Amino acid sequence: MPGGKSAKSSGTGGGEARRSLSPAYLILGDDEPKVELALRRLRARIVEESGTELNIDEFRAGDHPAREAVAAANTLAFLEGIRLVLVHDAQAWRKPDKEEIAAYLESPAPDACLTLVGTTLPPKDPLRKAFQKKGEVLEYRAPKSWELPEWTLRQAKKLGVGLGTAEAKLLVERAGAHQQSILRELEKLLSYKGRARVTADDVELLVPRTLEARVFDLVDAVVDGHGYAAFTIVEDLYGSGEKPNGLFYRLLRHYQQLSRVLALREEGWPQAQIQSELQLKPYPAKKLFKQAGNYSVGRVRAALGHLAETDARMKGQANIPAEFELELCLGRLLALREG
Repeated sequence: MPGGKSAKSSGTGGGEARRSLSPAYLILGDDEPKVELALRRLRARIVEESGTELNIDEFRAGDHPAREAVAAANTLAFLEGIRLVLVHDAQAWRKPDKEEIAAYLESPAPDACLTLVGTTLPPKDPLRKAFQKKGEVLEYRAPKSWELPEWTLRQAKKLGVGLGTAEAKLLVERAGAHQQSILRELEKLLSYKGRARVTADDVELLVPRTLEARVFDLVDAVVDGHGYAAFTIVEDLYGSGEKPNGLFYRLLRHYQQLSRVLALREEGWPQAQIQSELQLKPYPAKKLFKQAGNYSVGRVRAALGHLAETDARMKGQANIPAEFELELCLGRLLALREG
């Protein structure tokens, strides 16, 4: 948990020294579980030492100026405890607010712990520099998308979920890249399976695919020529509130990328160079290269022609609903794949 640079006795004879709270913490990062754990421990420490939650004040930087947080920090704590002043979204403060916090840190209140939470701040940001000098900076970075299966395996082990590598990848594919969602799905699997081995069937049964994943399923179904799946998915997406225009532009972007892959292949570019040029991540790149193997330049050009025509019709050249325009476009694209 967050702790200061000095230590004080825990009060037990021969016991381990317990770190004092720092007068100020800056907690940064997009690893939500770790950030939440740090805050939970900090709140618990304040309540434990003062015996009340009345010493916890919370603000949001977008709604409150820095002077309110400073005033709270300078307010006498209840019952000789430590007052925790917690400010969320610290990156939203502008320079004058940041300078006010830096000025406070030159002589912080002795019975207050000012804690700012944010996503990221540049190395030379006034807040970062002030907390490095007078407090502590804690940073928790979320795993990258390609690191999520391994991260999921570690969390499963902590929870006692019998998850293998293949099942972890499937869980991430279905649950998406949000860490909290993955943790909830692991808890669901633990409740369902106990400590028994989790199978791919278990994951498919219990972990619903995210809306984002369903959109990718639609694109893949159309490009791969799976008509029944494509129309089933699009109806599901409509039912989830997705708009036809948004789905259309996902399709358009994918075919544009497919066209660029084919064009660069025709010029003799190797796969690794194409991936770098188009700034593709490994998994999307692998899928796109595989799909490109089933298309000719002429077919992709014809697909882009259908998409351009549909774009014009959806923008006012036709009088039928956008949902029908999208479905007509799907039919034309699927016919190209079959031909």
